[in-house]
Amino acid sequence: MDNIVFWLGFYLLMLLASTLIGYRKGNIVAGALLGYVLGPIGVLILLFSKDRKMLPCPECGSKIHRHSYKCPKCHQKVLNRLES
Repeated sequence: MDNIVFWLGFYLLMLLASTLIGYRKGNIVAGALLGYVLGPIGVLILLFSKDRKMLPCPECGSKIHRHSYKCPKCHQKVLNRLES
């Protein structure tokens, strides 16, 4: 019985961690699913996955939010060029 409680708690912790990582990277559904299905492997996959909220500026390369109109560093308009 103790083993079952331990593993349920462990996978619940992995589910919460992967959902939080998915939320921060802009992909909460994938975070929840990977944490639920794969547990710690899903957490590792999410840690190394691409950030969908932040993209590099085409002019200077600094990270900006995907829906930004101007880059805060180089002040170039970037809205239409970041769609990928």
